Parts: sequence; C-alpha cells; structure tokens
Amino acid sequence: MRIAHISDLHFGRHIPAVVAGLQEALVQMRPDLVALSGDLTQRAKPHELEAAAAFIASLPRPTLAVPGNHDLPGWEPLSRLTAPWRRWKAHLGLPLETAIRGPGYLAIGLKTARRWGLHLDWSRGRINATQLARAQRLASSASPGALRILVAHHPFMLGHAERHRGRVGHAGTALTAFADAGIDLLLGGHLHLGYAGIAGRIVVSQAGTATSSRYKGEPNTFNRIAASRTEIRVECMHWTGGRFAPKRVWGFRRGPLGWQMA
Repeated sequence: MRIAHISDLHFGRHIPAVVAGLQEALVQMRPDLVALSGDLTQRAKPHELEAAAAFIASLPRPTLAVPGNHDLPGWEPLSRLTAPWRRWKAHLGLPLETAIRGPGYLAIGLKTARRWGLHLDWSRGRINATQLARAQRLASSASPGALRILVAHHPFMLGHAERHRGRVGHAGTALTAFADAGIDLLLGGHLHLGYAGIAGRIVVSQAGTATSSRYKGEPNTFNRIAASRTEIRVECMHWTGGRFAPKRVWGFRRGPLGWQMA
C-alpha cells in the first residue's frame, strides 16, 4: 500500500505555494491512505482550522488526522483548560481519535497532545493507560495479515539532531504494548525533521513540517511510504522550490524478532 505521511502543516504560518505543491504531489502519488500527524494549525484560530479543513477536503481519500499541541488554543489559558478541543470539533468536524480499516491495513489515530502538564513545556505530549488499551484492542482486532499503523503527533523515537528533546510521555511502555499488539508502523511529527528508524521492533516514520515556514534545519518535507506485511520503504520528499522531490530513503524488512533495517 501507498501512504502519504504529512505533518505540522501549521496553517496560519503556511506557505501557499508549498501547499499547492503538496496537493499536486499527493494527486500524482495516489495514496491508499493520507495520514496527518498533528499541528494542522499554528494557534487553533477559527480561520486556521477552516483553512486546514479545506485542505483536508482537497486530499485523496481516505484521510486520518490527529491533533497536535498547536491545535489547542495557545495563549488563551481559559479556553485551553476548560474547552481545549471545542474549536477542533466545531471547525474541523473531525474526531480526536479514530480508526480506519482498509484493504490490507488498519490505521489507528492517537491523541498525544494535552491541555497542560506538570512541567513548563506544555508542548510535550503523553499517552495514558486508556489510550494504550484502546490501541491494543483495535490492533488485536485487525484482520490476519493486515498492516497495523498508528498515527500520533509526538515522537516515539528521536533522531540524532533531536537527542535533547523528549519523547512522548510513557513512550517505553507504549512501544512494548504496541509491539505486543502487532503494530507495524508508527507515524509521528512535532520535531519538524524527517527521518525513519526502528523503535521497539516497530518501524517509525517521522515527518517534517509539510507546509509551514517554521523550519528546523531542513526545508518542507513529507514522507512517501510503500508498505506491505514484509517490507516497508520510507522516502523523505523535500521541497525544492517548485516541487517535492525524493531526498532520502530508508528500507525495513520483517524479521523473526520484528522489524529491522533492510
């Protein structure tokens, strides 16, 4: 199957020409699934959410989107604490967590963004026991031989350049639970860098910022994924100024103890 993994669109800080280029690239790709791993907006303003909704409506179907920390009201503590997802539901009309069953795959959305935390950096995310149980239950219900995909905003694996950043809260516990439940592929964002690797016997695809000007050392990117039950290929597509073009590829193969680098 073909998966378009896009993340950190940040409507409100988006670049219109890159948005148009991404739409064109996705039409040409003809993906079986478009996965959006959070931060669709910059400050969760109504007009930003409406722009994100229009963009999602233009994409090939099916699509699965999860929220990120920027999809919560930013500098509005009352709204953030008392009605954190009201705007998301009102202007996007999307569930915070959902699942899609398609031919040969199951994709599970997981909301890792939180309205607050017991630390100064409220952008950090975490997973709770209820979410773990839901993901395990859904993964266990997948058809035999189906590819099991999980989409979340915060990272389960850090690249070399981001070792100083934190993984999603309870990442270790979650990775063990996901591997035991048969999850094959984790899709994340948040760090604005595109890379892939192995974490806890699972393939991890981290997508950079697809359309915003909030760069972290590389241009706009999205990941183009070709996946089967035995092989996964993650191709990082970089914006070149006029189109998205392949920049780097990672290959993975299923082994007797789980997924491994090819």
